[in-house]
Amino acid sequence: MTLLDHAQLDAMAAGQPTLLLPIVNDFASHGRDQLVILEAALADNRIEESRGILHQLKGSAGTMGMAQFADICRQCEEHLASNQSPSLLPELAPLLQASIEHAIAHLENPQ
Repeated sequence: MTLLDHAQLDAMAAGQPTLLLPIVNDFASHGRDQLVILEAALADNRIEESRGILHQLKGSAGTMGMAQFADICRQCEEHLASNQSPSLLPELAPLLQASIEHAIAHLENPQ
């Protein structure tokens, strides 16, 4: 799976990529905060809250074309639903960062 779904990102930009940049930056900040909250929720065994956070991150990332991050969120959410530890959790923060960086680069330099 590719890091970004460029077609989805371009569709969200609707021909005006600079208008989407603040939204991507907001998602970066909010996403990082949510990952911190997720870690605390998991440490406290608040599984439903954790699933909810992952679900929201998955949806937002998917909408912005951050395909690989959305997929890892989905897998972690499914693990929690099956009473399994989300083994891919450590991949989320670096993957979020890489997705944000690539999305910004794509929006700043549309092909």
